[in-house]
Amino acid sequence: MAVFRPIVPFFTARFSQKSVFAVFFVTSPENNLKMTEKEDVIILDRYEADKLPQDYLAHYFTHILCHSGTGQFRMNGAIYQIKPDDIVILLPSAEVENLLFSIDFQADFFFMSYEIATKNNPDVAWGIKGYLFSKEHPVVSLSKQDKEKCRQNLQVLKSIIVDTEHRFRKEMLNLHVRVFIMDMWNIFAHKIEEQLNFHGQRISLFERFLNLAQTHCMERRDLGFYSEKLCITTKYLTELCKKNSGKTAGEWIQNYTTQRMVILLRNPNLSFAEIADALHFSSQSFFSRYVRGVLGVSPSEFRQGLG
Repeated sequence: MAVFRPIVPFFTARFSQKSVFAVFFVTSPENNLKMTEKEDVIILDRYEADKLPQDYLAHYFTHILCHSGTGQFRMNGAIYQIKPDDIVILLPSAEVENLLFSIDFQADFFFMSYEIATKNNPDVAWGIKGYLFSKEHPVVSLSKQDKEKCRQNLQVLKSIIVDTEHRFRKEMLNLHVRVFIMDMWNIFAHKIEEQLNFHGQRISLFERFLNLAQTHCMERRDLGFYSEKLCITTKYLTELCKKNSGKTAGEWIQNYTTQRMVILLRNPNLSFAEIADALHFSSQSFFSRYVRGVLGVSPSEFRQGLG
């Protein structure tokens, strides 16, 4: 029988559903880095509590690729077991309790910010499918071949992180995040499609909302617009989103809006007035308040940080 050691309260507490956007890249060359809100991608080869902020699971996609030993955790009332060749994927909205590792547990811990994940989402439809699959199946057993593919991808990402002198480090990091995401979708493809066929219309309606939100978030951020398009009430739309993703419809709209806003802010050829107009804000001052509310900095401070 395995002997488990408890993990510190960071992993045993419940976390909020609110998504926080990390908009900077890793800045330290060490292998096992201390995480801060400015890091988009972190890979650790062992669990070290002092390297993790108190609320990290609330803000990042967490991946645990198990090599040896066993583990377990509780989520939404169910207990999940972790064994060698399993990959654990915890969404930013996950409510995880009582995560335990055996003494001989060895794994790669991969943390990816919501911002870098959504920015490098190569396909909206598959992004939705992958999100819903991971919500229902946080632990997946991999074949030896698929596990090796994941391990190689993490090794490449780790080599990019530590190569701070590379002129195209940010571009390389974004590229290989996309590769990692597509490889994971490919591994889960058959199971994802089986789940969508099983759940049927409820998920189809949620997918339609997400597609609408991505298409219209720049000009429409009121729930009434989307509920009317879907021929449902705003209350049902909110319940639908909560049930399928753990997030409200308003949070999804804000997430897509912020994603577009960040892309526009990164373009130095666009003035703040032009960006405010493109996003249909009533004034530049209201736009500035919105940016500060979701990013924690003003538009000018954001651009200064890019430099």
